Amino acid sequence: MPLRQQIRKVSADLDAQGLLRYLITEKFPDDIVITASLRASSIVVLKMVADIDPATPVIFCQRPPVFEESAQYRQQIIDLLGLTNTSMNDGHEPQTRADDRDHCEDMWVSYLNRPGQSYEILHLNDCLAPYKCWVSGVYHVPPVSSIVERVDTDGQKIKIDPLARWTKERVHRFMKEHNLPYHKMAKRTFEYEDRGDTDIAPTYPF
Repeated sequence: MPLRQQIRKVSADLDAQGLLRYLITEKFPDDIVITASLRASSIVVLKMVADIDPATPVIFCQRPPVFEESAQYRQQIIDLLGLTNTSMNDGHEPQTRADDRDHCEDMWVSYLNRPGQSYEILHLNDCLAPYKCWVSGVYHVPPVSSIVERVDTDGQKIKIDPLARWTKERVHRFMKEHNLPYHKMAKRTFEYEDRGDTDIAPTYPF
Protein backbone atom coordinates (compact mmCIF):
# COMPACT_ATOMS: atom_id res chain seq x y z
CA MET A 1 0.00 0.00 0.00
CA PRO A 2 1.43 3.45 -0.90
CA LEU A 3 2.59 5.54 2.06
CA ARG A 4 -0.08 8.16 1.35
CA GLN A 5 -2.81 5.53 1.63
CA GLN A 6 -1.28 4.09 4.80
CA ILE A 7 -1.36 7.48 6.51
CA ARG A 8 -4.91 8.18 5.32
CA LYS A 9 -6.05 4.85 6.75
CA VAL A 10 -4.37 5.31 10.14
CA SER A 11 -5.51 8.94 10.50
CA ALA A 12 -9.04 8.60 9.12
CA ASP A 13 -10.68 9.06 12.53
CA LEU A 14 -8.23 11.66 13.85
CA ASP A 15 -9.03 15.36 14.10
CA ALA A 16 -6.54 17.96 12.84
CA GLN A 17 -4.44 17.97 15.99
CA GLY A 18 -4.59 14.19 16.23
CA LEU A 19 -3.29 13.93 12.67
CA LEU A 20 -0.45 16.35 13.44
CA ARG A 21 0.41 14.51 16.66
CA TYR A 22 0.61 11.19 14.80
CA LEU A 23 2.86 12.69 12.11
CA ILE A 24 5.14 14.62 14.47
CA THR A 25 5.59 12.05 17.23
CA GLU A 26 5.17 8.72 15.44
CA LYS A 27 5.44 8.68 11.66
CA PHE A 28 7.94 11.47 10.90
CA PRO A 29 9.54 12.51 14.23
CA ASP A 30 12.69 13.87 12.54
CA ASP A 31 11.42 14.37 8.99
CA ILE A 32 8.55 16.87 9.16
CA VAL A 33 8.40 20.61 8.50
CA ILE A 34 5.65 23.23 8.71
CA THR A 35 5.28 26.14 6.31
CA ALA A 36 3.25 29.08 7.59
CA SER A 37 2.14 32.61 6.85
CA LEU A 38 0.66 35.11 9.29
CA ARG A 39 -2.97 34.38 8.43
CA ALA A 40 -5.33 33.04 11.03
CA SER A 41 -5.42 29.53 9.57
CA SER A 42 -1.63 29.36 9.86
CA ILE A 43 -1.78 30.50 13.46
CA VAL A 44 -4.29 27.73 14.20
CA VAL A 45 -1.91 25.13 12.77
CA LEU A 46 1.04 26.61 14.66
CA LYS A 47 -0.89 26.49 17.93
CA MET A 48 -1.61 22.79 17.40
CA VAL A 49 2.00 22.07 16.47
CA ALA A 50 3.36 23.99 19.48
CA ASP A 51 1.13 22.02 21.83
CA ILE A 52 2.60 18.81 20.42
CA ASP A 53 6.27 19.76 20.07
CA PRO A 54 7.38 23.42 19.94
CA ALA A 55 10.74 22.34 18.48
CA THR A 56 9.08 21.19 15.24
CA PRO A 57 10.72 23.08 12.32
CA VAL A 58 8.58 26.00 11.10
CA ILE A 59 9.34 28.02 7.97
CA PHE A 60 7.55 31.38 7.76
CA CYS A 61 6.97 32.23 4.09
CA GLN A 62 6.97 35.91 3.22
CA ARG A 63 7.88 38.01 0.22
CA PRO A 64 9.68 41.30 0.83
CA PRO A 65 9.14 43.96 1.82
CA VAL A 66 8.40 42.71 5.32
CA PHE A 67 6.32 45.30 7.16
CA GLU A 68 7.37 46.22 10.68
CA GLU A 69 3.89 45.20 11.86
CA SER A 70 4.36 41.76 10.31
CA ALA A 71 7.80 41.25 11.87
CA GLN A 72 6.41 42.22 15.27
CA TYR A 73 3.39 39.94 14.89
CA ARG A 74 5.53 37.00 13.78
CA GLN A 75 7.74 37.40 16.86
CA GLN A 76 4.67 37.76 19.06
CA ILE A 77 3.35 34.43 17.78
CA ILE A 78 6.74 32.72 18.19
CA ASP A 79 7.00 33.95 21.78
CA LEU A 80 3.38 33.23 22.64
CA LEU A 81 3.49 29.66 21.36
CA GLY A 82 7.05 28.97 22.48
CA LEU A 83 8.24 27.91 19.03
CA THR A 84 11.97 27.18 19.16
CA ASN A 85 12.90 26.18 15.59
CA THR A 86 11.74 28.86 13.17
CA SER A 87 13.15 30.39 10.01
CA MET A 88 12.00 32.65 7.18
CA ASN A 89 12.01 32.09 3.45
CA ASP A 90 11.17 34.44 0.58
CA GLY A 91 10.62 31.63 -1.92
CA HIS A 92 13.57 32.16 -4.25
CA GLU A 93 14.51 28.47 -4.52
CA PRO A 94 13.43 27.52 -8.06
CA GLN A 95 15.87 24.66 -8.71
CA THR A 96 13.94 21.39 -8.67
CA ARG A 97 15.64 18.38 -7.11
CA ALA A 98 16.37 15.30 -9.20
CA ASP A 99 13.37 12.94 -9.51
CA ASP A 100 11.16 15.44 -7.68
CA ARG A 101 8.90 18.34 -8.59
CA ASP A 102 8.80 22.08 -7.82
CA HIS A 103 7.46 22.53 -4.29
CA CYS A 104 5.60 25.84 -4.00
CA GLU A 105 3.35 27.94 -1.80
CA ASP A 106 0.98 30.44 -3.44
CA MET A 107 0.63 33.77 -1.65
CA TRP A 108 -1.03 37.15 -1.92
CA VAL A 109 1.36 39.99 -1.16
CA SER A 110 -0.24 43.15 0.26
CA TYR A 111 0.93 46.74 -0.08
CA LEU A 112 1.60 48.95 2.93
CA ASN A 113 -0.05 52.22 1.87
CA ARG A 114 -2.66 51.21 -0.68
CA PRO A 115 -5.23 48.47 -1.24
CA GLY A 116 -4.73 45.61 -3.62
CA GLN A 117 -2.57 42.50 -3.66
CA SER A 118 -0.08 40.77 -5.93
CA TYR A 119 -0.12 37.02 -6.57
CA GLU A 120 3.24 35.39 -5.90
CA ILE A 121 4.55 31.83 -6.19
CA LEU A 122 7.17 30.91 -3.60
CA HIS A 123 9.54 28.11 -4.60
CA LEU A 124 10.71 26.16 -1.54
CA ASN A 125 12.83 23.35 -2.94
CA ASP A 126 16.01 23.82 -0.87
CA CYS A 127 14.42 24.40 2.52
CA LEU A 128 12.04 21.45 2.15
CA ALA A 129 14.70 19.07 0.81
CA PRO A 130 15.73 17.57 4.20
CA TYR A 131 12.18 16.49 5.06
CA LYS A 132 9.89 13.65 3.98
CA CYS A 133 6.66 15.22 5.26
CA TRP A 134 5.53 18.77 4.53
CA VAL A 135 2.64 20.36 6.42
CA SER A 136 1.51 23.14 4.10
CA GLY A 137 -0.03 25.83 6.29
CA VAL A 138 0.23 29.09 4.34
CA TYR A 139 -3.48 29.12 3.34
CA HIS A 140 -3.45 32.14 1.03
CA VAL A 141 -5.03 30.62 -2.05
CA PRO A 142 -8.08 28.32 -1.86
CA PRO A 143 -7.68 24.94 -3.54
CA VAL A 144 -8.91 24.68 -7.12
CA SER A 145 -10.88 21.54 -6.37
CA SER A 146 -13.69 21.34 -3.82
CA ILE A 147 -12.40 17.88 -2.93
CA VAL A 148 -9.50 18.49 -0.58
CA GLU A 149 -7.51 15.63 0.91
CA ARG A 150 -5.72 16.12 4.21
CA VAL A 151 -3.00 13.68 3.17
CA ASP A 152 -1.57 13.77 -0.35
CA THR A 153 1.72 13.59 -2.20
CA ASP A 154 3.75 16.38 -3.78
CA GLY A 155 6.53 14.81 -5.79
CA GLN A 156 8.65 12.79 -3.39
CA LYS A 157 7.04 14.30 -0.29
CA ILE A 158 3.97 13.54 1.75
CA LYS A 159 2.01 16.81 1.80
CA ILE A 160 -0.44 17.54 4.60
CA ASP A 161 -3.32 20.02 4.75
CA PRO A 162 -4.45 19.67 8.38
CA LEU A 163 -7.33 22.15 8.05
CA ALA A 164 -8.80 20.75 4.85
CA ARG A 165 -12.45 21.78 4.67
CA TRP A 166 -12.30 23.97 7.78
CA THR A 167 -14.55 27.01 7.42
CA LYS A 168 -13.65 30.60 8.27
CA GLU A 169 -16.11 30.37 11.15
CA ARG A 170 -14.30 27.37 12.58
CA VAL A 171 -10.97 29.18 12.31
CA HIS A 172 -12.52 32.20 14.06
CA ARG A 173 -13.86 29.98 16.82
CA PHE A 174 -10.50 28.31 17.41
CA MET A 175 -8.71 31.66 17.54
CA LYS A 176 -11.21 32.95 20.09
CA GLU A 177 -11.22 29.79 22.21
CA HIS A 178 -7.44 29.85 22.50
CA ASN A 179 -7.14 33.62 22.87
CA LEU A 180 -4.91 33.91 19.81
CA PRO A 181 -4.25 37.43 18.48
CA TYR A 182 -4.84 38.48 14.89
CA HIS A 183 -2.43 40.46 12.77
CA LYS A 184 -3.15 44.17 13.40
CA MET A 185 -3.28 44.72 9.62
CA ALA A 186 -6.17 42.28 9.30
CA LYS A 187 -8.51 45.07 8.29
CA ARG A 188 -7.27 48.36 6.95
CA THR A 189 -9.02 51.29 5.33
CA PHE A 190 -7.56 53.76 2.84
CA GLU A 191 -9.09 57.22 2.54
CA TYR A 192 -8.64 59.31 -0.60
CA GLU A 193 -8.99 63.05 -0.09
CA ASP A 194 -9.55 63.78 -3.76
CA ARG A 195 -12.43 61.31 -4.05
CA GLY A 196 -13.88 61.56 -0.59
CA ASP A 197 -14.46 57.82 -0.31
CA THR A 198 -12.83 54.88 1.41
CA ASP A 199 -11.40 51.58 0.20
CA ILE A 200 -11.27 48.61 2.51
CA ALA A 201 -8.39 46.23 2.09
CA PRO A 202 -9.17 42.51 1.83
CA THR A 203 -9.51 40.79 5.18
CA TYR A 204 -5.91 39.74 5.73
CA PRO A 205 -5.92 36.73 8.06
CA PHE A 206 -7.96 34.31 5.99
